[in-house]
This record gives sequence, C-alpha cells and structure tokens, in this order.
Amino acid sequence: MSGIFIEGGVPLIGAVTASGAKNSASKLIFAAMFSNEDVILNNVPRIKTIMDDIEVIESVGGKAEWVGNNTLAVNGSQINSYEVPLEIGEKYRLAFLLAGPLIFRFGKAFIPKYKSIDGRIKPVNRFLETWESLGFNIEEDENYIKIINDGDAKGSTIKFKNVSHTATDNSLLSSVFLPGESTVINASQDPEVDDLIGFLCGMGAEISRVENGDIVIKGTGLFNGTIFEVCSDKTEIAVFATLAVLTRGNISIKNVKRDLVLQFINFLNKIGVRFEFSGDDLRVWRHGEDLIPQNIEISSPPGFIHDWQSLATLILTQANGESFVHDTVYTDRFDYCLDLNRMGAKIDLVKPSEAGMVPVISDDAYSIEEMGEPKTVAKITGPTKLKGERLTVEDFKNGSVLVLAALTAEGKSEIIGLENINYYFEDFVDKLKSLGAKIWEQSD
Repeated sequence: MSGIFIEGGVPLIGAVTASGAKNSASKLIFAAMFSNEDVILNNVPRIKTIMDDIEVIESVGGKAEWVGNNTLAVNGSQINSYEVPLEIGEKYRLAFLLAGPLIFRFGKAFIPKYKSIDGRIKPVNRFLETWESLGFNIEEDENYIKIINDGDAKGSTIKFKNVSHTATDNSLLSSVFLPGESTVINASQDPEVDDLIGFLCGMGAEISRVENGDIVIKGTGLFNGTIFEVCSDKTEIAVFATLAVLTRGNISIKNVKRDLVLQFINFLNKIGVRFEFSGDDLRVWRHGEDLIPQNIEISSPPGFIHDWQSLATLILTQANGESFVHDTVYTDRFDYCLDLNRMGAKIDLVKPSEAGMVPVISDDAYSIEEMGEPKTVAKITGPTKLKGERLTVEDFKNGSVLVLAALTAEGKSEIIGLENINYYFEDFVDKLKSLGAKIWEQSD
C-alpha cells in the first residue's frame, strides 16, 4: 500500500476548489445509458470509482470519453447486451443501477450479485422490493439476479421503510420509462438524488418532489441528450472546512452552494467557528477561539449526514467539555475512533440508553431484539492534544479523518493506504499541499 508522511500543527491557509460529487456523477453515468444521443457531464471527478463505473457501462457496449479535464461525454446507443459480465458486476455494487436502462432497451437485465472483498454476497433487498412493486419478474441463480419485464410492469407506489440513497436512485431509474405514474415514499433527500432528478428531466423525463419530500415520476419512452453540471462534493467541502478549524487556519473553498452544506455550517456556527459566504465561495477561519461542545445526531438529509460523522467527532475532540455524536444511520462506523484514541483523543463508545438517548436503528438488517443495543454514541471529552502516529487507512469511508487528525497532531505521522483515499477524493494530497500542508511521499 502507498503511504505519506505528515508533519502536523501547521495552520493551513489559502484557497481550494471543491471537486464534483462522486455520489452524483456515478448515478448520472448509468442514467445516461437511456439515451442514444451524446450526454455531456461537467464537473466529474477523475477518480478510480468513476473509472469503475465507466468499466461497467463499457462492459455492455456503452461509451464514455473524457473530452476535458473534468468533462465526460457518455452515450448508450451502442449497448448490445442485457447481461453485465460476471467478472465486472460482482466487483461493483452500483452495477445494479444499470438495470433500468437495460430493461428499457431489452425488456430484461441480468446483473451479477455483488460480492464484498471477503467474497460474501451483499443483500439488495431494497432493490428487489422496488422491482417487485413495479411488476417486474425476478429470477435468481448462484451468480445473477435477473429482472424481466413480461409486459406487465407499470408505474406504482414504492415505499421504503427507512431512507436509502442508492435505493431511491434505483427506484427512479427503474420507473422513469414505465407507463403511468410512480410515487417514491420516504425517498432520500440527498442533493445527489436531486441531481439525478434534474438530469433525467433534462433528458425528457417528468419528475418532481412533493412537499413532504416524496418523489413523483411520470414515465416516458424518449430520452434526449443533455448537458449537465455535477454538484460539488459536500463531503470534500466539509473536509476542508474542518481543516481550517483544526489547524487554526484560514481556507476559502470555491464552488460551494450553501444548501449542500447547510447543516455543517450550522454546526460550525454552534461550536463558535467563524465563516462567511461570498457568492459560491465559503471561507472558514479560526485563531485562538475555544470550541463549544455539542450533541450531534447523525441522520439522513435534511439532517446532519453520516458523511460528516467522523469530521464532527474529530472536531469535538478539541472542544472545551463533553460532547456526544449519536449515529442513527449505521451501527458500525466508529472504527476510526480507535486510531484517534491512540493519538490522544478521549472517545468512549456507548449505547444510546447509557447516554440518556433513545436508540434509533435505520439499518433494515439490524434487530435490537436479536442483536442487542449497539454502541452508536461517541462520548467525547475535550480538548485533547493529538500526537503523531502510524495510521492505516482501511477504506475510503473514514480515511480522510485520519489524514485530518495527522495534520492536527503534534509531530510526524505516517499514513498507509493512501490509495483508499484517492479512490474517493480527487487530487487530495495536492490540494492539501497547496494550502501549506507539510506532506511528503515515503520515497522522498
């Protein structure tokens, strides 16, 4: 695995431009396969996960070409198969989002069952429930899920027990071409979902959100080419805002729409951090101010989202008092706290009831009755001085928080597994260096 060394304790100062959102661009690439005309996507991050999505569409004949540094031309006119090759589809979970365009073209889609790194097949129950609600026939064998339209599929009501971003994407892509009207109840309100809605409407669809956040889709059989700008990455914006806070720096983040990060900005305001907007620029700075402890609940949009959970936890290690971060979305996403504690943080993982809170579980597969109350609350005592450590990034989900902790800490840290961060963030290390971060490669 590749690695870097970081000398912490240096205030980061300067300007950086937020890249496009991977979680938006990925879905738009698959949605573009409805059209036989060129689709132009601007502000697409050039990262490995996007290259993986391109590999999936190319495996069935789709075309994608970089026509600019962050501009991608995509076309589905040469798609020639309804079956995603096993060696491709089993590696990438988002291959399931190709089902809609393939059913639209061929009346059926054969999608490999996604296998995690350990080889286990991951459940896709929300996808299956959506396809069944719309009237598709589902067949399964050892390797494939086969979704077939025998002519009976039509618009319907799709209701999710718990909010799911990817399941909402799939419901849009699986219903937008069906006759009649579909309604998605308890739909995700992520801005990337709104990107997908706007993109499909630009191709000729008729989709709208109603007042309570549900989505109404009127089916169409004609999809045009279009030009679309991918929204900025709300996680990357929060990462650089966090760096300004932790390093006592002064960072201007360009290409920021206020609505993308409203809840994070509210959090900064509550803890006593200074910030200002100027057009699409967000400036965040901190000098000697003490940070105010907070109780944060992690939830689906429009709440404080899970992508910011680790950032809030890290920031609150520097707050003056006791804070709590309660994750109501996932039950097992506090692993990074072990590393932060090795660096000197004081974080205890406790059950919600132990912190005087009501346990909330959004994971359909988790049963409190059978599995017990999970430790989904981080109890944080601050402020604490962080010390440099040797840290290993196991995956991209919380990898950036270890880099941020190293930039905050006194002394030198070594970060192993940098490729797992590059999988998600575009030019991450280069952007940090441009702000004055002392980072060098292991071979330097």
